[in-house]
Amino acid sequence: MSSILVNEDLFADSSFFAQRHRLDELIDLFKFSERRILLGEGALANLGDECQRLGTARALLVCDPGLDRLAAEVRGALGATRIELVGEYDGVVRNPTVESVAACAGAIADAGCDVVIALGGGSTLDTAKAAACVATTGASIDAYWGFDLIPEPARYPVIAMPTTAGTGSEASRVSVIADSDGKKAVYSDYLQPRVALVDPLLQRTLPPLLTAVTGLDALGHALECTASKKSHALADAVAREAMQAGAAAFVGAIDNGVEDGAARYGMARCALLAGLLLSPINTGAGHALGYGIEKISYERGNPVPHGAAVALVLPGVMRHNAPVAADKYYYAAGVAGLDLKDKSREDGAELAAAWIDNLRRRYTPYTSLRAVGLEEGDIPRMVELAMSVRRLLDPNPVEVFPEDAEAIYRGIFD
Repeated sequence: MSSILVNEDLFADSSFFAQRHRLDELIDLFKFSERRILLGEGALANLGDECQRLGTARALLVCDPGLDRLAAEVRGALGATRIELVGEYDGVVRNPTVESVAACAGAIADAGCDVVIALGGGSTLDTAKAAACVATTGASIDAYWGFDLIPEPARYPVIAMPTTAGTGSEASRVSVIADSDGKKAVYSDYLQPRVALVDPLLQRTLPPLLTAVTGLDALGHALECTASKKSHALADAVAREAMQAGAAAFVGAIDNGVEDGAARYGMARCALLAGLLLSPINTGAGHALGYGIEKISYERGNPVPHGAAVALVLPGVMRHNAPVAADKYYYAAGVAGLDLKDKSREDGAELAAAWIDNLRRRYTPYTSLRAVGLEEGDIPRMVELAMSVRRLLDPNPVEVFPEDAEAIYRGIFD
Protein backbone atom coordinates (compact mmCIF):
# COMPACT_ATOMS: atom_id res chain seq x y z
CA MET A 1 0.00 0.00 0.00
CA SER A 2 1.37 3.43 -0.88
CA SER A 3 1.50 6.09 1.78
CA ILE A 4 -1.70 8.03 2.39
CA LEU A 5 -1.33 11.80 2.14
CA VAL A 6 -3.52 13.85 4.47
CA ASN A 7 -4.42 17.53 4.05
CA GLU A 8 -1.32 19.72 3.69
CA ASP A 9 0.85 16.60 3.20
CA LEU A 10 -0.52 16.68 -0.36
CA PHE A 11 1.96 19.49 -0.97
CA ALA A 12 4.96 18.07 0.89
CA ASP A 13 7.02 17.86 -2.31
CA SER A 14 6.16 21.38 -3.49
CA SER A 15 9.01 23.87 -3.29
CA PHE A 16 6.49 26.72 -3.30
CA PHE A 17 4.92 25.48 -0.07
CA ALA A 18 8.24 24.72 1.62
CA GLN A 19 7.96 28.11 3.29
CA ARG A 20 5.92 27.76 6.44
CA HIS A 21 3.90 30.94 5.99
CA ARG A 22 2.68 29.74 2.59
CA LEU A 23 1.71 26.37 4.02
CA ASP A 24 -0.22 28.11 6.80
CA GLU A 25 -2.04 30.21 4.19
CA LEU A 26 -2.90 27.04 2.27
CA ILE A 27 -4.25 25.36 5.41
CA ASP A 28 -6.44 28.40 6.01
CA LEU A 29 -7.53 28.71 2.34
CA PHE A 30 -8.73 25.12 2.18
CA LYS A 31 -10.05 25.04 5.76
CA PHE A 32 -8.12 21.89 6.60
CA SER A 33 -8.86 22.42 10.28
CA GLU A 34 -12.50 21.62 9.50
CA ARG A 35 -12.08 18.55 7.28
CA ARG A 36 -9.75 15.79 6.21
CA ILE A 37 -8.54 14.98 2.71
CA LEU A 38 -6.92 11.56 2.23
CA LEU A 39 -5.25 10.55 -1.04
CA GLY A 40 -3.52 7.29 -1.86
CA GLU A 41 -3.91 3.71 -2.97
CA GLY A 42 -5.63 1.77 -0.24
CA ALA A 43 -7.17 4.85 1.38
CA LEU A 44 -10.45 2.93 1.57
CA ALA A 45 -8.98 0.96 4.49
CA ASN A 46 -9.22 4.16 6.57
CA LEU A 47 -12.99 4.42 6.20
CA GLY A 48 -13.85 2.96 9.59
CA ASP A 49 -11.28 5.11 11.36
CA GLU A 50 -12.65 8.23 9.69
CA CYS A 51 -16.19 7.37 10.74
CA GLN A 52 -15.00 6.94 14.31
CA ARG A 53 -13.01 10.17 14.14
CA LEU A 54 -16.29 11.92 13.32
CA GLY A 55 -17.91 10.29 16.34
CA THR A 56 -20.31 8.27 14.21
CA ALA A 57 -21.34 4.62 14.34
CA ARG A 58 -24.22 4.09 11.88
CA ALA A 59 -23.58 4.65 8.17
CA LEU A 60 -25.80 4.91 5.10
CA LEU A 61 -24.07 4.16 1.80
CA VAL A 62 -25.23 6.38 -1.09
CA CYS A 63 -23.82 5.09 -4.35
CA ASP A 64 -24.16 5.05 -8.11
CA PRO A 65 -26.38 2.24 -9.40
CA GLY A 66 -24.24 -0.51 -10.90
CA LEU A 67 -21.30 -0.18 -8.50
CA ASP A 68 -21.91 -3.56 -6.89
CA ARG A 69 -18.23 -4.56 -6.75
CA LEU A 70 -17.13 -1.26 -5.23
CA ALA A 71 -20.04 -1.25 -2.80
CA ALA A 72 -18.90 -4.70 -1.69
CA GLU A 73 -15.43 -3.28 -1.06
CA VAL A 74 -16.96 -0.60 1.15
CA ARG A 75 -18.87 -3.26 3.09
CA GLY A 76 -15.64 -5.18 3.49
CA ALA A 77 -13.78 -2.11 4.75
CA LEU A 78 -16.45 -1.57 7.40
CA GLY A 79 -16.82 -5.24 8.26
CA ALA A 80 -13.88 -5.35 10.65
CA THR A 81 -14.84 -2.10 12.40
CA ARG A 82 -17.42 -1.01 14.90
CA ILE A 83 -19.28 0.95 12.24
CA GLU A 84 -22.69 -0.48 11.32
CA LEU A 85 -23.87 -0.13 7.74
CA VAL A 86 -27.58 0.48 8.28
CA GLY A 87 -28.59 0.71 4.64
CA GLU A 88 -27.72 1.41 1.03
CA TYR A 89 -29.32 3.88 -1.36
CA ASP A 90 -28.68 3.67 -5.12
CA GLY A 91 -31.47 5.87 -6.43
CA VAL A 92 -29.05 8.54 -7.62
CA VAL A 93 -29.66 9.88 -11.14
CA ARG A 94 -27.22 11.34 -13.62
CA ASN A 95 -27.44 15.14 -13.43
CA PRO A 96 -29.33 15.19 -10.10
CA THR A 97 -32.61 17.04 -9.81
CA VAL A 98 -34.51 18.76 -7.02
CA GLU A 99 -36.71 15.68 -6.85
CA SER A 100 -33.86 13.16 -6.77
CA VAL A 101 -32.17 15.11 -3.96
CA ALA A 102 -35.43 15.07 -2.01
CA ALA A 103 -35.72 11.29 -2.47
CA CYS A 104 -32.17 10.77 -1.20
CA ALA A 105 -32.84 13.11 1.73
CA GLY A 106 -35.84 10.99 2.65
CA ALA A 107 -33.70 7.87 2.61
CA ILE A 108 -31.13 9.54 4.87
CA ALA A 109 -33.75 10.70 7.33
CA ASP A 110 -35.42 7.27 7.43
CA ALA A 111 -32.23 5.22 7.73
CA GLY A 112 -31.36 6.03 11.32
CA CYS A 113 -27.82 6.83 10.26
CA ASP A 114 -25.40 9.36 11.68
CA VAL A 115 -22.97 9.49 8.74
CA VAL A 116 -23.41 9.34 4.95
CA ILE A 117 -20.81 7.55 2.83
CA ALA A 118 -21.05 8.78 -0.78
CA LEU A 119 -19.47 6.46 -3.36
CA GLY A 120 -19.57 7.39 -7.03
CA GLY A 121 -19.06 10.15 -9.56
CA GLY A 122 -19.95 13.81 -9.32
CA SER A 123 -23.70 13.25 -9.53
CA THR A 124 -23.64 10.94 -6.52
CA LEU A 125 -21.39 13.18 -4.46
CA ASP A 126 -23.44 16.30 -5.28
CA THR A 127 -26.65 14.42 -4.43
CA ALA A 128 -25.39 13.14 -1.09
CA LYS A 129 -23.98 16.53 -0.07
CA ALA A 130 -27.22 18.33 -0.88
CA ALA A 131 -29.45 15.59 0.54
CA ALA A 132 -27.65 15.54 3.89
CA CYS A 133 -28.40 19.24 4.27
CA VAL A 134 -32.01 18.91 3.08
CA ALA A 135 -32.58 15.99 5.45
CA THR A 136 -31.46 18.32 8.24
CA THR A 137 -33.38 21.49 7.35
CA GLY A 138 -36.54 19.91 5.95
CA ALA A 139 -36.59 22.38 3.04
CA SER A 140 -36.21 21.71 -0.67
CA ILE A 141 -32.78 22.25 -2.16
CA ASP A 142 -34.20 24.88 -4.52
CA ALA A 143 -34.67 27.15 -1.52
CA TYR A 144 -30.90 27.54 -1.42
CA TRP A 145 -29.85 28.44 -4.99
CA GLY A 146 -26.88 30.77 -4.79
CA PHE A 147 -24.43 31.46 -2.02
CA ASP A 148 -24.50 30.63 1.70
CA LEU A 149 -28.25 30.29 2.24
CA ILE A 150 -28.26 26.88 3.96
CA PRO A 151 -28.95 27.90 7.57
CA GLU A 152 -27.26 25.12 9.54
CA PRO A 153 -24.75 22.29 9.22
CA ALA A 154 -26.02 18.86 8.27
CA ARG A 155 -26.65 16.43 11.11
CA TYR A 156 -25.19 13.78 8.81
CA PRO A 157 -21.51 14.37 7.96
CA VAL A 158 -20.57 13.19 4.49
CA ILE A 159 -17.56 11.04 3.64
CA ALA A 160 -17.01 11.39 -0.12
CA MET A 161 -15.27 8.65 -2.09
CA PRO A 162 -15.01 9.47 -5.81
CA THR A 163 -14.99 6.71 -8.40
CA THR A 164 -14.15 9.15 -11.20
CA ALA A 165 -11.39 11.74 -11.52
CA GLY A 166 -13.16 14.81 -12.77
CA THR A 167 -15.66 16.93 -10.86
CA GLY A 168 -13.70 17.44 -7.64
CA SER A 169 -17.02 17.37 -5.77
CA GLU A 170 -15.31 15.45 -2.97
CA ALA A 171 -13.45 18.65 -2.07
CA SER A 172 -15.84 21.49 -2.91
CA ARG A 173 -18.61 23.47 -1.21
CA VAL A 174 -20.91 23.32 -4.19
CA SER A 175 -23.62 21.00 -5.49
CA VAL A 176 -24.98 21.37 -9.01
CA ILE A 177 -28.65 20.39 -9.19
CA ALA A 178 -31.23 20.76 -11.96
CA ASP A 179 -34.74 22.13 -11.75
CA SER A 180 -37.24 22.58 -14.58
CA ASP A 181 -35.20 25.46 -15.98
CA GLY A 182 -31.87 23.63 -16.01
CA LYS A 183 -28.77 23.26 -13.86
CA LYS A 184 -28.32 25.55 -10.88
CA ALA A 185 -25.75 25.66 -8.09
CA VAL A 186 -25.85 25.80 -4.31
CA TYR A 187 -22.76 27.05 -2.50
CA SER A 188 -22.28 26.57 1.23
CA ASP A 189 -19.59 25.51 3.66
CA TYR A 190 -22.20 23.08 4.99
CA LEU A 191 -22.07 21.17 1.68
CA GLN A 192 -18.36 20.50 1.99
CA PRO A 193 -17.72 16.84 2.84
CA ARG A 194 -16.13 16.36 6.24
CA VAL A 195 -13.86 13.73 4.72
CA ALA A 196 -12.69 13.21 1.15
CA LEU A 197 -11.31 9.70 0.88
CA VAL A 198 -9.66 9.51 -2.55
CA ASP A 199 -8.47 6.01 -3.41
CA PRO A 200 -7.30 5.64 -7.04
CA LEU A 201 -7.97 1.91 -6.78
CA LEU A 202 -11.69 2.75 -6.78
CA GLN A 203 -11.20 4.34 -10.21
CA ARG A 204 -9.05 1.75 -11.95
CA THR A 205 -11.88 0.07 -13.90
CA LEU A 206 -13.45 3.31 -15.12
CA PRO A 207 -13.98 2.84 -18.89
CA PRO A 208 -11.69 4.76 -21.27
CA LEU A 209 -14.35 7.18 -22.54
CA LEU A 210 -15.50 8.09 -19.03
CA THR A 211 -11.86 8.45 -18.01
CA ALA A 212 -11.34 10.89 -20.88
CA VAL A 213 -14.51 12.91 -20.33
CA THR A 214 -14.04 13.26 -16.58
CA GLY A 215 -10.33 13.92 -16.99
CA LEU A 216 -11.05 16.78 -19.39
CA ASP A 217 -13.29 18.27 -16.72
CA ALA A 218 -10.48 18.09 -14.16
CA LEU A 219 -7.99 19.72 -16.53
CA GLY A 220 -10.61 22.35 -17.33
CA HIS A 221 -11.01 23.15 -13.63
CA ALA A 222 -7.28 23.69 -13.25
CA LEU A 223 -7.01 25.83 -16.39
CA GLU A 224 -10.01 27.98 -15.54
CA CYS A 225 -9.12 28.45 -11.87
CA THR A 226 -5.58 29.57 -12.64
CA ALA A 227 -6.83 32.11 -15.21
CA SER A 228 -9.62 33.46 -12.99
CA LYS A 229 -9.73 37.06 -11.81
CA LYS A 230 -10.03 35.61 -8.30
CA SER A 231 -6.82 33.62 -8.53
CA HIS A 232 -3.59 34.53 -6.75
CA ALA A 233 -0.09 33.15 -6.27
CA LEU A 234 -1.13 30.43 -3.84
CA ALA A 235 -4.05 29.26 -5.97
CA ASP A 236 -1.84 29.32 -9.06
CA ALA A 237 0.64 27.03 -7.31
CA VAL A 238 -2.14 24.53 -6.54
CA ALA A 239 -3.54 24.74 -10.07
CA ARG A 240 -0.09 24.08 -11.47
CA GLU A 241 0.29 21.02 -9.27
CA ALA A 242 -3.06 19.80 -10.59
CA MET A 243 -2.14 20.46 -14.22
CA GLN A 244 1.23 18.79 -13.85
CA ALA A 245 -0.36 15.66 -12.39
CA GLY A 246 -3.16 15.52 -14.95
CA ALA A 247 -1.09 16.29 -18.03
CA ALA A 248 1.32 13.48 -17.22
CA ALA A 249 -1.41 10.95 -16.43
CA PHE A 250 -4.28 11.63 -18.84
CA VAL A 251 -3.28 9.37 -21.74
CA GLY A 252 -2.01 6.53 -19.55
CA ALA A 253 -5.21 6.43 -17.53
CA ILE A 254 -7.23 6.11 -20.75
CA ASP A 255 -5.00 3.61 -22.53
CA ASN A 256 -4.16 1.37 -19.57
CA GLY A 257 -6.15 2.49 -16.57
CA VAL A 258 -6.48 -0.97 -15.04
CA GLU A 259 -2.74 -1.62 -14.89
CA ASP A 260 -1.22 1.87 -14.81
CA GLY A 261 -1.57 2.76 -11.15
CA ALA A 262 0.62 5.85 -11.50
CA ALA A 263 -1.68 7.27 -14.16
CA ARG A 264 -4.81 6.63 -12.09
CA TYR A 265 -3.11 8.25 -9.11
CA GLY A 266 -2.12 11.26 -11.21
CA MET A 267 -5.65 11.83 -12.46
CA ALA A 268 -7.09 11.39 -8.95
CA ARG A 269 -4.61 13.97 -7.69
CA CYS A 270 -5.42 16.34 -10.55
CA ALA A 271 -9.17 16.17 -9.90
CA LEU A 272 -8.75 16.54 -6.14
CA LEU A 273 -6.41 19.54 -6.23
CA ALA A 274 -8.48 21.29 -8.90
CA GLY A 275 -11.59 20.48 -6.86
CA LEU A 276 -10.08 22.18 -3.84
CA LEU A 277 -9.86 25.37 -5.90
CA LEU A 278 -13.54 25.35 -6.84
CA SER A 279 -14.56 26.75 -3.46
CA PRO A 280 -12.25 29.78 -3.12
CA ILE A 281 -11.71 30.46 -6.85
CA ASN A 282 -14.22 28.69 -9.16
CA THR A 283 -14.22 28.23 -12.90
CA GLY A 284 -14.99 30.62 -15.75
CA ALA A 285 -16.44 31.07 -19.22
CA GLY A 286 -15.55 27.54 -20.36
CA HIS A 287 -18.02 26.10 -17.89
CA ALA A 288 -20.61 28.79 -18.64
CA LEU A 289 -20.51 28.16 -22.39
CA GLY A 290 -20.40 24.42 -21.80
CA TYR A 291 -23.73 24.74 -20.02
CA GLY A 292 -25.39 25.94 -23.23
CA ILE A 293 -24.30 22.74 -24.96
CA GLU A 294 -25.35 20.51 -22.06
CA LYS A 295 -28.80 22.05 -21.74
CA ILE A 296 -29.84 21.85 -25.38
CA SER A 297 -28.30 18.43 -26.03
CA TYR A 298 -30.13 17.11 -22.95
CA GLU A 299 -33.42 18.43 -24.29
CA ARG A 300 -32.72 16.66 -27.58
CA GLY A 301 -32.33 13.35 -25.78
CA ASN A 302 -28.63 13.01 -26.62
CA PRO A 303 -26.89 14.72 -23.70
CA VAL A 304 -23.26 15.76 -24.06
CA PRO A 305 -21.38 14.88 -20.84
CA HIS A 306 -20.28 17.85 -18.77
CA GLY A 307 -16.54 17.36 -19.27
CA ALA A 308 -16.95 17.03 -23.03
CA ALA A 309 -19.14 20.14 -23.24
CA VAL A 310 -16.53 22.16 -21.36
CA ALA A 311 -13.71 20.77 -23.49
CA LEU A 312 -15.56 21.71 -26.69
CA VAL A 313 -15.57 25.40 -25.83
CA LEU A 314 -12.48 25.66 -23.61
CA PRO A 315 -9.92 26.09 -26.43
CA GLY A 316 -11.90 29.05 -27.79
CA VAL A 317 -12.22 30.52 -24.30
CA MET A 318 -8.47 30.14 -23.75
CA ARG A 319 -7.77 32.00 -27.00
CA HIS A 320 -10.21 34.70 -25.87
CA ASN A 321 -8.43 34.97 -22.50
CA ALA A 322 -4.89 34.79 -23.88
CA PRO A 323 -4.26 38.56 -23.90
CA VAL A 324 -4.21 38.54 -20.09
CA ALA A 325 -3.68 34.86 -19.22
CA ALA A 326 -1.06 33.70 -21.74
CA ASP A 327 1.54 33.02 -19.05
CA LYS A 328 -0.89 30.68 -17.24
CA TYR A 329 -1.55 28.71 -20.41
CA TYR A 330 2.13 28.73 -21.34
CA TYR A 331 2.82 26.78 -18.15
CA ALA A 332 0.13 24.26 -19.06
CA ALA A 333 1.76 23.77 -22.46
CA GLY A 334 5.06 23.09 -20.74
CA VAL A 335 3.77 20.42 -18.36
CA ALA A 336 1.89 18.86 -21.29
CA GLY A 337 5.28 18.23 -22.88
CA LEU A 338 4.74 20.57 -25.83
CA ASP A 339 7.75 22.09 -27.58
CA LEU A 340 8.16 25.64 -26.29
CA LYS A 341 11.60 26.28 -27.73
CA ASP A 342 11.72 29.83 -29.13
CA LYS A 343 8.00 30.17 -28.42
CA SER A 344 6.46 33.34 -27.00
CA ARG A 345 3.91 33.35 -24.20
CA GLU A 346 1.21 33.83 -26.84
CA ASP A 347 2.55 30.89 -28.86
CA GLY A 348 2.47 28.74 -25.73
CA ALA A 349 -1.12 29.72 -25.00
CA GLU A 350 -2.13 28.68 -28.52
CA LEU A 351 -0.32 25.36 -28.10
CA ALA A 352 -2.16 24.74 -24.82
CA ALA A 353 -5.54 25.50 -26.43
CA ALA A 354 -4.76 23.15 -29.32
CA TRP A 355 -3.64 20.48 -26.84
CA ILE A 356 -7.04 20.44 -25.11
CA ASP A 357 -8.78 20.44 -28.49
CA ASN A 358 -6.68 17.49 -29.68
CA LEU A 359 -7.26 15.46 -26.49
CA ARG A 360 -11.01 15.82 -26.89
CA ARG A 361 -10.94 14.95 -30.59
CA ARG A 362 -8.64 11.96 -30.12
CA TYR A 363 -10.23 10.36 -27.07
CA THR A 364 -13.93 11.24 -27.34
CA PRO A 365 -16.57 11.27 -30.09
CA TYR A 366 -17.52 14.85 -29.17
CA THR A 367 -15.60 16.48 -31.98
CA SER A 368 -17.94 19.35 -32.91
CA LEU A 369 -21.40 20.77 -32.30
CA ARG A 370 -22.65 19.16 -35.48
CA ALA A 371 -21.23 15.81 -34.38
CA VAL A 372 -23.29 15.91 -31.17
CA GLY A 373 -26.52 16.65 -33.02
CA LEU A 374 -26.72 20.42 -32.58
CA GLU A 375 -27.61 22.84 -35.36
CA GLU A 376 -26.54 26.34 -36.31
CA GLY A 377 -30.01 27.51 -35.35
CA ASP A 378 -29.27 26.44 -31.76
CA ILE A 379 -26.40 28.89 -31.37
CA PRO A 380 -28.47 31.95 -30.36
CA ARG A 381 -30.11 30.01 -27.53
CA MET A 382 -26.78 28.55 -26.44
CA VAL A 383 -25.46 32.10 -26.23
CA GLU A 384 -28.47 33.15 -24.17
CA LEU A 385 -28.02 30.23 -21.78
CA ALA A 386 -24.30 30.83 -21.39
CA MET A 387 -24.72 34.55 -20.74
CA SER A 388 -27.12 33.78 -17.89
CA VAL A 389 -24.43 32.03 -15.85
CA ARG A 390 -22.98 35.17 -14.29
CA ARG A 391 -21.42 33.34 -11.35
CA LEU A 392 -18.94 31.84 -13.84
CA LEU A 393 -18.70 34.62 -16.40
CA ASP A 394 -17.97 37.41 -13.93
CA PRO A 395 -14.64 35.93 -12.68
CA ASN A 396 -13.46 35.16 -16.23
CA PRO A 397 -10.27 37.16 -16.87
CA VAL A 398 -11.57 38.76 -20.09
CA GLU A 399 -15.19 39.83 -20.35
CA VAL A 400 -17.28 37.64 -22.62
CA PHE A 401 -19.94 39.45 -24.62
CA PRO A 402 -22.70 37.66 -26.53
CA GLU A 403 -20.84 38.13 -29.81
CA ASP A 404 -17.74 36.51 -28.26
CA ALA A 405 -19.77 33.51 -27.12
CA GLU A 406 -21.32 33.21 -30.57
CA ALA A 407 -17.91 33.28 -32.23
CA ILE A 408 -16.64 30.52 -29.91
CA TYR A 409 -19.64 28.32 -30.65
CA ARG A 410 -19.38 28.90 -34.39
CA GLY A 411 -15.70 27.99 -34.23
CA ILE A 412 -16.58 24.47 -33.11
CA PHE A 413 -19.69 23.90 -35.21
CA ASP A 414 -17.90 21.63 -37.72
